[in-house]
Amino acid sequence: MILRPVTFVLAIVAAVLVGNWSDSFWYGLLAFFVAFGAGRVAGALVRGRLDRAWNKALWPAAATGYAFLFDWLGLPPVATFFVAWIAASLTRNALPKQHRWTVRRIDLDELLP
Repeated sequence: MILRPVTFVLAIVAAVLVGNWSDSFWYGLLAFFVAFGAGRVAGALVRGRLDRAWNKALWPAAATGYAFLFDWLGLPPVATFFVAWIAASLTRNALPKQHRWTVRRIDLDELLP
C-alpha cells in the first residue's frame, strides 16, 4: 500500500517545517511523531476501522495539546518534548479503548489433545 510511505514523507516534511519555524530540533521531532500518528489515524480511516482510528488518534491529539500547554507555560523545548510525550502516553492509557466485539466459535477438537 502506498499510504505508509506517503505518511512517512509527510511526517518528515512536518518535522522539518516545525523545526525550522521554531528553531528547535525537539519541536521538530515531536511534530514528526505527531504527524506519523496522524498518518496511522488516516490509515485506519481508509480501512474503515473507526474504532481503531479513535484509539490511534488519542496520542497525537494529546501530545499536540500538551506541547502547546507546556510551551505556553515556558518550559524549554527539550523538557516540552519529554513531558508532552509522557503526558500523552499516560492520557492514552488512562482513557478507555473502543473495542470491536466479535464472537468466536470454539471447536472441541481445539481443546482436546
